[in-house]
Order: sequence, then C-alpha cells, then structure tokens
Amino acid sequence: MKQTGKKSPRNKLIALVHIAAQHLDIEYNSAEYRTWLEKLSGETSCKDLTNEQLTGLVDRLRREGCLEQKKTGSAPNRPTLGQWRKMEILTRQLGFNHKNDAGFVTFVKRVTKLDDPRFLTRQSISKVIVGLEKWLEYEKKQKNNFGESEHAKKTPLNTR
Repeated sequence: MKQTGKKSPRNKLIALVHIAAQHLDIEYNSAEYRTWLEKLSGETSCKDLTNEQLTGLVDRLRREGCLEQKKTGSAPNRPTLGQWRKMEILTRQLGFNHKNDAGFVTFVKRVTKLDDPRFLTRQSISKVIVGLEKWLEYEKKQKNNFGESEHAKKTPLNTR
C-alpha cells in the first residue's frame, strides 16, 4: 500500500492529543503521559481508543484550553509565549486544571484587578508569575514542615 503525506482523520486526532500533552509539558510516552491519558480516557494509549472516544477526548481538550493556540497579539505590551508557558507550568504545579479554572481566575483578579487572564499584559503576567512562584514555594515549605511553625522547630518544649 502506497503511503501519502496526508494523515487520516484518526491520525490527526491522535496528533492533537499529543499536541495537547506537549502544551502541558507532558513528555509523550512517559509514565506521566500514560497516567494523564488514562485519567482522561480510561486507556493508556490513543491506539486503544475508538474514533468516537478520540473525538470526544479532543473536544474535551479543546474545551479545557489545552489545544488553543497561544495568540499573544501584536501589541508591544502583550505577554510573550515564554510568559504564558511559565504561567501554565506553575498553575499546573499548584493543581489548577487550566487557565479558566475558577480558582486561578480569582487569583488573577486578586493580584492584577483584571477580570480574566486573557487581558494580562507583560507587566501584569509578571506579577501573576511571581505570585504563583511564591505560592508554590509556600506550599513546598508547608509540606517540608509538616504543618509545624518555624518557631516551634527552633524552640522545642523540652528545652524551656
């Protein structure tokens, strides 16, 4: 059978799933990828999905913003692609599903006074990134301390 350069509709759907994983910085064919795919579809490989399941998965990924192209606009004050990517990585590390997650939108409103993350500028997205980094640092510190305060660690009760 002669191969052509065109992809079949099924192969295009599989490629879109791989693109979504790439946008989320999930390495294809890794354990993280298989866990992510199983969580979304019930299967650990796209090859095991039917065409209908693949279509539904791609539709879900589009709704969640995993497949939308990052349009940073042509204005000089629009965030760079690197800023968008950094923000996405940090939000995922903090447990937000995507940039339209209600908790994340609330965080952006509190930090920047903007109603929606899509209105971010280079300066405002920098504030969001710094805030997310501090939040992540705080979360890691809390996990390391197991809920103990710094003061309690420095002055044990038996030394008083």
